[in-house]
Amino acid sequence: MQYQIGCDIGGTFTDVNAVDSAGGVHTDKAFTTPDNLAEGLIQALENLAHRLGTPLGELLAATTRFVNGTTVVTNSIAELRGAKVGLITTKGFGDNLLIARSARNAHRDHHKQLNLPQIVPRHRVVEVTERVDRTGTAVVPLTEAEARRAIGELVERGVEALAISLLWSFLNPEHEELLARVAAAEHPELFVSVSSRLHPVIREYERTMTTVLNSFTGLRVAEYTLRIEQELAERGLPVPVAFMQGFGGTLSASEARERPITLIDSGPAGGVIGAQALAQRLGIRDVVTADMGGTSFDVSVLQGSTPQVTQRVVLGEKFLTALSKIDVLPIGAGGGSIAWLDARGVPQVGPHSAGAVPGPICYGNGGTAPTVTDAAAVLGLLAPKAFLGGRRELSVEPAREALAREVGKPLGLDAQQSAAAVYRMVTANMSNAVRTVTVERGHDPREFSMIAFGGALGIFAADIARTAGIRRVVIPADAAVFSAQGLLASDDVRTQARSAMWSGGDAGPVAASFRQLEHDLVASLRAAGYADDRIDVQWQGDFKFAGQQWELTVPIPRRDDLSEADLAHLQAQFPEAYEAEYGKGTAWVGNPVLLMSVRVIATGRARPYQPVPAALPTEPPPVIASGTRRIHLPLAGRDTEVDIYDATALRPGAELAGPAVLEHPLTTIQVPPGWRLRADEWGNYVLTDTSKENAR
Repeated sequence: MQYQIGCDIGGTFTDVNAVDSAGGVHTDKAFTTPDNLAEGLIQALENLAHRLGTPLGELLAATTRFVNGTTVVTNSIAELRGAKVGLITTKGFGDNLLIARSARNAHRDHHKQLNLPQIVPRHRVVEVTERVDRTGTAVVPLTEAEARRAIGELVERGVEALAISLLWSFLNPEHEELLARVAAAEHPELFVSVSSRLHPVIREYERTMTTVLNSFTGLRVAEYTLRIEQELAERGLPVPVAFMQGFGGTLSASEARERPITLIDSGPAGGVIGAQALAQRLGIRDVVTADMGGTSFDVSVLQGSTPQVTQRVVLGEKFLTALSKIDVLPIGAGGGSIAWLDARGVPQVGPHSAGAVPGPICYGNGGTAPTVTDAAAVLGLLAPKAFLGGRRELSVEPAREALAREVGKPLGLDAQQSAAAVYRMVTANMSNAVRTVTVERGHDPREFSMIAFGGALGIFAADIARTAGIRRVVIPADAAVFSAQGLLASDDVRTQARSAMWSGGDAGPVAASFRQLEHDLVASLRAAGYADDRIDVQWQGDFKFAGQQWELTVPIPRRDDLSEADLAHLQAQFPEAYEAEYGKGTAWVGNPVLLMSVRVIATGRARPYQPVPAALPTEPPPVIASGTRRIHLPLAGRDTEVDIYDATALRPGAELAGPAVLEHPLTTIQVPPGWRLRADEWGNYVLTDTSKENAR
C-alpha cells in the first residue's frame, strides 16, 4: 500500500489527510504548536499512523507525495513579525511606502483612516543614484561603488534581508541585478528579493510592497521549510515536500524559499481546490465554499466550478500588493473566536481568537475568555466526552460560568441565553460573509449549493445556509480536515506576469514576452520531474479601457505566431467580456482598449489517488440513533430532545430528518428542524432545506 498525504497547518489545529493507492481515505489532527509548527505536524502524523496501526516511519516510507499548506506567511504579516528588511530604491523615491496609495482603506470614518504599519522604517530605506526611463534606457548608470555603498549602509543598520526595487526595472533589470550580485558576493547571509525577478510589472508601489513582504517573510519561511523537510526526512519520507500557494497550486521547497510570499493563505486555497474537485465529482456547477476552523471563517465562490482569482491582492487589510491568489473572504469567526462587549456594551464575536494556546475555556488548557466553542458546548451541541473522538473531554461548567460572567451579567442574561446570543451573532456574521461574495457581487445565492467544511462548521452550516437563502449543503466526508484533502487535489503550478503594454501595431514584443515566460516556467516544471505530456500552459492578458485604474484578465490564444490581428480581435471583444463580468452597460464602449501585462500559467498535472465510492442500496438503509440529548436550538429559541447519531455508522443512502445531531470523531453536524440529511456514496452528508419559507 502506498499513500499520498496532505497536511494543513491552521491557527488552532494541524490536519492530515492520507489517500491510499486503493482509494481509502484516512484522517486525523492535532493541536497546532505555534512556537514550532513541525511539532504539531509530527503529532498529527503520529495520530494518523496510530489510526492506521502502522509505525510512522513505515507510513512515511510508503508515501509517494506530501503536500503542505501553512499559515506561516499569513501569520507573519498579520502579526507584523518578520525579518528586519532594508529597501534599496531609486534616488528621490524613498518615501514610496509612506505615501502608499491613499486613501488607506474604504472606511468613511476618518478615525479609521490610519497610516500603514511601516515594515521598513524610513532609516532602513536607502536611495541610490541611478535612473532608467520609461523606454528601459539607463539614462543614469548605477556604479558598483554606489551599489556597495547602499548595501553597506543597510548592513551597518542591522538588516537581515534586502528588498531591491528600482524605478522602471521591469523594463531593464540591469541595475537591480548589479545590486543583487554585490549583495550575494559580499553579504551572502542576507535574504535578497529583487522586484524584476519577483514581479516585473508596472506599478511601482505594488511591485515594491510585494518585494518588501517577500523579504519580510523570507527568513521564517526558510527556517520553516527546512525544518519540515528535515523532520520528515529523518522519519523516513523519501519524496520532496511540496508547498501550497495562495493561487491554487504547489511548488517545491526551494522555490518556496525564493518566493515565500506566494504561500500566503495556502490553507484556504487548499480548501477551495478540494471543493472544486468535490463539486465536479458530484456534478454541482455553482458553489459557495465555506471553511470554519478554530480561528476564521473563509468563504469563496466557484462559478461553473471554477475558482475566482484576484489580482493585486490586499494583504491583512493593509498592504496592496501585486500578488494573485484565489479570492477568499476571511472573517474572524472561528471556533476559538472570543465573545466580548465593546465600549458601548454591545456584544461582539471575534475577530480575536483564543487560538491553539490556550484555546477555548472548555479545552481545560488555561483559557479564560469565552469563545464560540464554549457557547456550542453550553448549548449541548457538543458532547463533552465525544470531542476529538474522546481524546479530550470538554469542561462545560467553567465555560458556562465564563459566559454568564463576561457576557450574561452585563446584559442581564443567564449562561444559556448568553451562549445562544453568541451562536446567533457568529451565525449572522458568517451569513453576511456569504452575502458579500454572492449578492454583493451579482450572484443569487438561491442558485448555489454550499460545500461546508472545517472542524467547527458542521454545527452552523445549515443555519448559515438558510439565512443566506441556500437550500443545499454538502458536508464532505472528512470535513474537519478537508483543506488537507484539497491539497492533494492540487497540481504543481508556476505562474509569472510581465509588463507588455500594447494598444496597436506590432505584436512581436508581446509574443516574445509570452514565449520567454513559457520557456522559464516549463523548464521549472521539467526540473520538478514533469514530462511535456503532463504540462499544460495558459496565456492571459490584463486589459483595460484607457483611463481606468484596474484591469480585467482575459485568456489569449497560445500560438507561436501571435499576431497584431489576434490582439486586435481581443480588443474588439473586450467590451463584451467586461460586461459579462460587471454587468450590461458598464463597458466604456468607444474608449481605447489597452493591454497592460501578460501572464503565463504552467501546470504540471499531478496524479492524485482517487477515493472509491461505495455501492448505493436500492432502498435507504435503516438509521438507528445511538441516544438522545437535550439541546438548545438558538435560532428557534427553545430547548428540545434530539436524536444523536454516530456519523461513521451511517451507511450510504441513509436518510434522517432534523432536529438531530451527528457525532463524528473529528467534527459535529447539526441538522436543524426543517432539514433532511442523506449520506451519499462518497461518504458526504448532503443536507436539504425542506421548509416552505426557503423554497423558491
